[in-house]
Amino acid sequence: MKNDLFLKVILSGILICLMVIAFNLNSNEEPQILPPANVDVNNQGGKVVQIAPNRIGVIDTGFASGWEQLVIFEYNPDTKEFEVVDSLPYEDYFNHPKEHGIPVRDDKYGN
Repeated sequence: MKNDLFLKVILSGILICLMVIAFNLNSNEEPQILPPANVDVNNQGGKVVQIAPNRIGVIDTGFASGWEQLVIFEYNPDTKEFEVVDSLPYEDYFNHPKEHGIPVRDDKYGN
């Protein structure tokens, strides 16, 4: 008899805690409005990366353009669209680092 009463009290306390959490009675925060992202993630193997809160980068694998690059978009709150800011041909940086001022160290095998 005492075990049933103890169990009912514990379960009632858990139920009250869950109801308080669900209704969040102390919430005075405004909901955060995120800009709509009209970016097609299924772009033939391309990937979308978050660079900053209002900047994204889309990795163009060269399927349509023939040139692998990272295209950087920035969200414009006035037009509510993403605009192209810059593009980075990262394949060129990896293949020819000296031309872009990236220091290269040679190993003992001449690689």
